[in-house]
Parts: sequence; C-alpha cells; structure tokens
Amino acid sequence: MPQLNLKQVISIIIAILGVLMISTTQLTDLFGASTAKSIASVAALLNSILGSALAVITSQGSTVRDVLAMPGVEKLDINAQANKTLAQIAVDPSVNKIAPTQEAVDAVTQTAKG
Repeated sequence: MPQLNLKQVISIIIAILGVLMISTTQLTDLFGASTAKSIASVAALLNSILGSALAVITSQGSTVRDVLAMPGVEKLDINAQANKTLAQIAVDPSVNKIAPTQEAVDAVTQTAKG
C-alpha cells in the first residue's frame, strides 16, 4: 500500500464527503429523512472547510518544498524565468537542494526581492 501524504488524505476525505453530500436518497433509506439531512449538512460543512484548507496547503511554495523532500531529488537549478515564490525559495540559504543557476543568480535574487 502506498504511503499517503496529508494532501492526499484530505483529498480522499473530501471525495468521501462529496459522496455523502449527494447520497441523500440512500442515506434516507438507511437512516431516515432527518438523520440523512443532518449527515448531508455536516458533510457539506466539513467538505467546505477541508477544501479551503487544501487550497492553502497546495500552494506553489508548498509544492516545491514537497518535491525537494522527495527521495531521489538531488538538486533543483532555478533559472531567470522563476516566479517570485520559486525565486524566494531558491535564494533562501536555509533551504537545501535548490539554488539559482550561476547565470541566473542576479535575476533570481531580484525576482525574490520583488
């Protein structure tokens, strides 16, 4: 069984909640109308909360850091076309395995400063 990261677990929970939200007919048969409505309402509320959290934790910066943490990644070389988020990570001395290319150091540093 593959190891799941937090983002994958949240995505699976969101999928399950989505099924519960649209399964009122089946839930009514199983639990009655009042309970089915409550289950669907709670599922919709949790789905919205988790969806919002997932949007925040799947930012570009988070994605780059996830890649850097992957086994098999030795080093990422960043060129002058980097956006501000990537440039800031590339010039951060506390972040390992990522840096601007020699040719792009000045451009990436300027981009990182904004």
